[in-house]
Amino acid sequence: MNSFERVLAALNLEEPDRVPIGEIGYDLYSIASVLGIPLHKGSANRERTIRREIEVLSRFIEKMDLDVVPVSPSSPEGGPKIKKIDEETWIDEWGAKYRCRDGISWYVGPGLEDPNDIMNLEPPDPNAPGMMDGPEILVKRFKGRRALAGIIPGPKMPYLARGIDGYNIDLFRRFSLAKRFMDMATKYNIELGKRLIEVGVDFIVMTGDVAYRRGPIVSIRHFKEVFVPAISEPARVFHKMGVQMIKHTDGYLEPIIEDLINTGIDGLHSIEPAAGMDIGSVKARFGDRICLWGGVDLSYTLSLGTTEEVVREVRDRIASVAPGGGYILSSSNSYSTAVKFQNFKAMVEAGKKYGRYSRN
Repeated sequence: MNSFERVLAALNLEEPDRVPIGEIGYDLYSIASVLGIPLHKGSANRERTIRREIEVLSRFIEKMDLDVVPVSPSSPEGGPKIKKIDEETWIDEWGAKYRCRDGISWYVGPGLEDPNDIMNLEPPDPNAPGMMDGPEILVKRFKGRRALAGIIPGPKMPYLARGIDGYNIDLFRRFSLAKRFMDMATKYNIELGKRLIEVGVDFIVMTGDVAYRRGPIVSIRHFKEVFVPAISEPARVFHKMGVQMIKHTDGYLEPIIEDLINTGIDGLHSIEPAAGMDIGSVKARFGDRICLWGGVDLSYTLSLGTTEEVVREVRDRIASVAPGGGYILSSSNSYSTAVKFQNFKAMVEAGKKYGRYSRN
């Protein structure tokens, strides 16, 4: 059974030969350092930069013999239409503010401080030339051998552009405007997902958290009215195209988990232990309906723990989630700058050693 077949079996809630392993994203500078390949930010040659980054990702996945290849859209030709604040800070096409220093970028806060700015927002074009340049290379390299996961941003753009507090205020005071913003994001997600599917990805992963460690980022009522359609409508479109969709979200999901699963998603990533999520409990309740992906703690185990702690946690996750199939092993988020490579390697090796399914 190859990697593609292994992941396909897990997505269909079946037992493959072993538990598949892979992340939905990797910090390219971290894995480039592991491989000994230099990466330089801000290269003037767009095509060369894309090929270099794709080569780093591909070689790391091959080195670790991972089952999933995350396929993210490339920056469009000419680059995104950002609003530069200073040498380190900018506002992206959706209105979210970011900063970059020493090669690390992070979210700063809302860029659309006035709700009326939503009315004048022109969202980016999901069909812009060049966005499939990287995905086409990955599909050509891995199609049929490893599972290709097309990554779309999900429902995060409105609350990043307005800030979580600002978007919650919009939902209560300016509901039609807040819903309009989310509808714009949903349309973008659908069109971007369709492009990735047409290029040849095997399934879609919708990112965009719907909770943080204390609970959902919006009220349960607004989750049902605004976020559920933002998740269910893309899933319905992709299903019509014969492609499954996994929903990623961090945070404490228990108040909304049934509504989330009822959107029609085929899997849930990443079931965050640090937020109080028990992946074994989720498996017991919903394992006959969705694939589960993740569960190995990022905040401590993979970032600060020992390799022995990693192995113990992997064995626990496999014991509680793998039986009956429908499980993909990974961190509880992604391979971030905080991850220690030796711990990630220990997770992968333990997954391959202890994740074997017995055959009668």
